Amino acid sequence: MYLTIKQFILLAFLLCCFKITIAQNQTQKVKDYYTNGIIKMKGKKLNDTKIGTWFYFDNNGKLIKKERWKNGDLKFTIIYNEKIKATEIIYKDGTVKKLKGCGC
Repeated sequence: MYLTIKQFILLAFLLCCFKITIAQNQTQKVKDYYTNGIIKMKGKKLNDTKIGTWFYFDNNGKLIKKERWKNGDLKFTIIYNEKIKATEIIYKDGTVKKLKGCGC
């Protein structure tokens, strides 16, 4: 009986540790809003590190910027005009590529 209880306690401890490890590695969706309720930005984090594509909006809800992150490292940023057309790409080294911004 004593070994069974000891094994149960050990198993419960290991399961708790495993659950904590899984929780630490889950992605978290992040959203922020303007005071008028319109979304300001959204993206994902893994262990408090930005990952994937992050979207930024003006206070009317129009897309103004996208950022691409990989393992907490900013790869590039795309800037949009008022017609939501890409006008420039800014790379992590500071290089800027101008685009037509007309979608053509």
